[in-house]
Amino acid sequence: MVVDCDYVYVVDFDGTITVNDISLELGAYYGEGVYAEIEKRYRRREIPIREWLKQMAKLLPPDLDHLRKKSLEWAKIRDGFNDFLDYARDQNSMIIVASDGFGFYIEPILKEHGLLDKVDYIYRNETVTGANSTLEVFSPHSHPTCSVCGNCKAFHVVRIKEAGKPVVYTGDGSNDRFGASWSDHICARGRLADSCEENGFFYSPWSDFYDIMKIGKPDLKDCTHTSLCYPQGKGVKKHI
Repeated sequence: MVVDCDYVYVVDFDGTITVNDISLELGAYYGEGVYAEIEKRYRRREIPIREWLKQMAKLLPPDLDHLRKKSLEWAKIRDGFNDFLDYARDQNSMIIVASDGFGFYIEPILKEHGLLDKVDYIYRNETVTGANSTLEVFSPHSHPTCSVCGNCKAFHVVRIKEAGKPVVYTGDGSNDRFGASWSDHICARGRLADSCEENGFFYSPWSDFYDIMKIGKPDLKDCTHTSLCYPQGKGVKKHI
């Protein structure tokens, strides 16, 4: 990754760029009663997101064209995102989308709304139709040994910071806590805000991307001792 900018925004997709969590909605729509039990186990931190994706994928019809169509119908872009992308470019900052959902709908949704060309990088999982006619999720950006996250968002953040660029992390989910814990400023809502409170992380609450635009360039800080994982080491430090 070439980081030719002053600072970087790492932005979650489901529930952040979109108002709704598309992966969650797909699981709920097609999974009926099975979905609820998988979701409860994830919320209780009995299974990590990678296992959540694996189990949820089995509940979906193995027709990615159909699922993309559904995703496009359901997706609603959060207020201010287009203006935020323009603002980021004016500030000589980079936009990286990092998602740990199914991923296959991200580019189609952004393209549908005329936003795809304004995003610099997208790191996501790959969902494909397997040999047994069920969907399988592959994680090209996972940690080599840690089995918690499909997409190691913390690794993306650390790599950017090693290039000398500070990171503003924006998200809403509990799984965002790992990447956020390495960031120089956290914009949090929902379960990510709860996790920040739980771990004593300073954060800026937000409701739309106009709030994110109020956050200026942060200073680089050393998060080695306060972070929740070692993305270039053994992975997660403690409970999932």
